[in-house]
Amino acid sequence: MQLSILLTTIRSGMLCMASTMLFGLFAVIHVLPSFAQTVIATPDATYDPTRPNPKQAEELIKSGERKSFIWEVKSGTNTIFLFGTIHVGKKSFYPLPIAVEDAFKRSSKLVLEADISNTDGAAEIGKLIAYAPPDSLDKHIPAALYERLKQQAARLKLPQEGIKQMKPFLIGGLLSISEFTRLGYDMNYGVESYLTVLAKENKKPLLELESQLGQINMLNNMSPALQEAFLDNAIATLESGRSADQVTGVVNAWQSGDAKLMQDVTADVNKDARLGVELDDVLLYSRHAGMLKKIEGYLAEDKTCFVAVGTLHLLGSRGLIELLKMKGYKVRQL
Repeated sequence: MQLSILLTTIRSGMLCMASTMLFGLFAVIHVLPSFAQTVIATPDATYDPTRPNPKQAEELIKSGERKSFIWEVKSGTNTIFLFGTIHVGKKSFYPLPIAVEDAFKRSSKLVLEADISNTDGAAEIGKLIAYAPPDSLDKHIPAALYERLKQQAARLKLPQEGIKQMKPFLIGGLLSISEFTRLGYDMNYGVESYLTVLAKENKKPLLELESQLGQINMLNNMSPALQEAFLDNAIATLESGRSADQVTGVVNAWQSGDAKLMQDVTADVNKDARLGVELDDVLLYSRHAGMLKKIEGYLAEDKTCFVAVGTLHLLGSRGLIELLKMKGYKVRQL
């Protein structure tokens, strides 16, 4: 795996284990090389709960009610496309819906949350995500939580010694991505990976709203209480046995372009989350001012661009869609 996949994993863990980022983490091979090759189980290729019902999909298309998770945003002089992504996927997800593929073709450049192909800062990230021996995770979280973690790690076939060196935010994301993989998803089929390849094939510039190092710094700077709560929420979701249903709900909402269903699914995931509101504030909403500033910069230019961010960043009264509307931009879902 690559560093980009490690960050995707963290975001993916946040996607399903709490509403906080519905998405992301990137690989361990550059930062924990002895652990990387055994950390993720082989996907179960026979399990695919996300394949849309063909009859239902056909009816939605005919009725004109089916949309995609993409919005057109217009200023007085320019247009951008704002696309909500998920960070893991399946081969069957591609190509993306026609509205999305067409918007990408019309755009002169791709803007991601973070460029997953950029390995700048890998050495610094490695120092931030793991404890330096003799320090270890069991010295930073309650013994009961650590025992629960060991049980889930054993179920997912994650090596105990590797986990012991990981910080809480990292192992929380890794538990999630391991569960996704067990259910048949693949980080290599994440939407960002697909768009990155497409941009390079079509020689489109690739820009970013944030950076991988910046995202890891943000996670690492969370208080010990928030990091512990994030890990606790990840474990609790696995213990509940509801992971498959939650993942299915998220992917179905994304594939059908149903923003309300996505909000309902994530609200259900988050309803019993420990410090869920505080985690949302830190991991989601605190980042929107910076994202919005860059998006407005692209709207002030004269070239169409395609902006892809984790789906939860778009939703709700504090999401980017509403913030752009409040600024006076014309926004419509495609």
